[in-house]
Amino acid sequence: MKKVTKARVVGTKAVSQTKSKRMSKPASRPKGSLPEVLPPRYDIVFKQVFARRPDLLKPLLKSMIGLPDGEYGKIVITDPHIYPDYKGEKLGVLDIKVILRSKKVIDVELQQKKVAYLRERVVFYCSGMVKEQITSGEDYGKIKRVVSIAITNHVVIPEDGEYHHRYTLYDPKTCSEFTDLIEVHVIELPKLPKGDDGSELWWWAKFLTVESKEELAMVAKKSASLKKAADRLVSVSKDMRVRARLASQELFEMDRRVEMRLAVEKGVKKGLRKGRAEGREEGMAEGRTEERRKIVTLIEQGGSLGDIKKMLSKEISVKKKRS
Repeated sequence: MKKVTKARVVGTKAVSQTKSKRMSKPASRPKGSLPEVLPPRYDIVFKQVFARRPDLLKPLLKSMIGLPDGEYGKIVITDPHIYPDYKGEKLGVLDIKVILRSKKVIDVELQQKKVAYLRERVVFYCSGMVKEQITSGEDYGKIKRVVSIAITNHVVIPEDGEYHHRYTLYDPKTCSEFTDLIEVHVIELPKLPKGDDGSELWWWAKFLTVESKEELAMVAKKSASLKKAADRLVSVSKDMRVRARLASQELFEMDRRVEMRLAVEKGVKKGLRKGRAEGREEGMAEGRTEERRKIVTLIEQGGSLGDIKKMLSKEISVKKKRS
C-alpha cells in the first residue's frame, strides 16, 4: 500500500511540475504591440541607431559603397535630429545626410512603407544635392560626387532578384560611364538571400531585418561593428520616447488604412447607386425610343389614330404588369 501511495504522490508531483512549467511560459506578444527589440528597418529606429553614431554609420556605408577606406576617415552628419520638427510632418521620410572627408555627399533613406514615385524622388534628391553645391558664377569643377542610398522594405526593382543595385549615368550600348558624379544605390530587404552570400552588406542588411533577440545575437557575433550596432539597438529599444513615437506612427498608419478602406467602400456604394439610377433612366429612354419607332412604323403602314391609341394602351398595360 505504501508503494502504491508513494507512486501516486510522485505522479501528482510530476503533473504539478508540468502544469507549473506550462503556466510559467511567457505569453505570446499581443497583436499590434511592439516587440522587446524594435525592428531596425523602421525609419525612426534606423535613425536612432545610426544618426548620432558615426562609428556605426561608417561600416554600414562601407558595405554599400566602394570607396577607399580613407574616405570614411571623417564623416559629418548634417542633420542629426531624430524626430520631426513640427506636428504633422511625415514620419516615413527620415533620411540621414552625410559628408565624407573628400566632401562627397551621401543621402541615406530607409523606406518601411511603399511610396509612389520613389525612383523619381531619388532623382530629384540627387539633383538638389548637386545644385546646392555651387552658386551663380562658380566653377562646375567644384561639384562633388553625390550618392543616394535607398533602403526599402519592399520591392522597387521587380526586373531581377538582386537585392543591391548601383546606378550611374552610362551608355547601355557600350557600357561606358559618362560620370560617377551621380550615383544611386537601392537595397531591397525582401530580396535578401536566406544564407550568407559572403559580403559585409548581407550581414548589415540582415541586421536591419532582425525579428527577435536570437537573430540579433546571431548577427552580433559576426564583427565588432555589428556587436556595437546590436548593443545600440537594444538600448534604443528601451527608450520609452522611441517606443511611443513608433507606436504613434503605427497607429497613424492603421487609421489611414481604415480611412482609405472606408473611402473605397463609400465610393463603391455611391457608384452602384448611380449605376442603378443611370440604368433605369437608360431603360426608360430606350422604351420611349422603341415606342416612337412603333408609332412611325404604324403611320407608314397607314394606321389610323385609333390604331396608335390602341398600341399605346397595350404598351402602358405591359409596363404596369412589369412594375
